[in-house]
Amino acid sequence: MEAPEPGIYPSVDFTDYTRWAACNHSILKNFSLTAAHARYRMLNQEESSKFQDLGHALHQALLEPQLFEANVLVAPDVDRRTKIGKAEWAAFEERAQGRTIVTESEMLCLKGIRENAAAHETINLILNGPGVSELSIVWIDPETKLKCKARLDRLAELNGYPFIVDLKTTHRPASTNSWQTAIMQYSLHEQAAHYQNGLEVLRPLQEGFKRKFAWIVAETEPPFAVRIFEADDYSLDIGRDQVAKHLAQFRECLDAGVWPSWPMGMDLAGLPAWALKRFDLE
Repeated sequence: MEAPEPGIYPSVDFTDYTRWAACNHSILKNFSLTAAHARYRMLNQEESSKFQDLGHALHQALLEPQLFEANVLVAPDVDRRTKIGKAEWAAFEERAQGRTIVTESEMLCLKGIRENAAAHETINLILNGPGVSELSIVWIDPETKLKCKARLDRLAELNGYPFIVDLKTTHRPASTNSWQTAIMQYSLHEQAAHYQNGLEVLRPLQEGFKRKFAWIVAETEPPFAVRIFEADDYSLDIGRDQVAKHLAQFRECLDAGVWPSWPMGMDLAGLPAWALKRFDLE
């Protein structure tokens, strides 16, 4: 589906957004592997997983609470091997069409996170203060002229600063070290920079001012603790450089019609740097 003209689009269904043909972080990050990986990701969009469904339900629980009760349903605990169980499940599926289905334990997780978020002063201000949630944006990258898109969880204001806020889940405790590892593992600094780039094109601030970026991190294991991290400027600058490189390679591949994979020939590999450092210390 062709993406709409550049702009900011509220109230767009997430499924419709995913069909817009434009560069997003999910595609661009694969250029850190090879262009062939990025092209495969572009042509083969992943279907929604159960973990993504839980994330979608959490988005509604925190960002669109007015929709949460109506759109998220707990699956009944029935034995679908029996005639009665099959009938009960069929009736539930008919009632649940178009809604997000979670298990009873997942609903306990969602409610636990929501309670902890409500008790967290800073997160509560972000979620319930001035701002707007679930914005889809489309823009043209000034350097490559590629059409780009992003889905912003929330635009908010905190202590007079404009923030782009992204809601994330983790099955690990949200320690600083654990989250820093996740930022690197999932290229979240690049995703943040991509979002910032879009708004800088569509709604530039006065010279010298930048929108800040923050992650609300929710643990999906008891006690369902929540935490908020602000992205540091240095990491965002690195992310911005990487996004620029990915976009330039995307443009080059589109123009040439060639999407190279790994280098030909044999490469050298050994222990990673962290392991070598360990042995040096010993």
